[in-house]
Amino acid sequence: MLDVVLNYKNLQENLNKYIEESIYKKEHLIKELGISRATFYNKLKKRSFSVPEMVTLSTLLFPEEAKAFEIKQALERSRKDSAAGRVLEHKSVITNARKRISM
Repeated sequence: MLDVVLNYKNLQENLNKYIEESIYKKEHLIKELGISRATFYNKLKKRSFSVPEMVTLSTLLFPEEAKAFEIKQALERSRKDSAAGRVLEHKSVITNARKRISM
């Protein structure tokens, strides 16, 4: 658990650097966060972004990691579904896929 806290601390301390190195302009990040420009700079200076704001920023600044996280979560849901018996037979999956493609 300590590693999670230290990683979060590192993220907060280096957030300005990550923003500067990103492909996005600050105006885009401000728009995505839905906050004012002054609030953005104030939060950046004080390192006071909320957890949902940090999730948004992390998703934008580290898209590869965000996609890998989504895939990992989807795999975990799939494993749980399989263990609980919530599965479809291959034939029905193929039939449904063909129906969608032909629409």
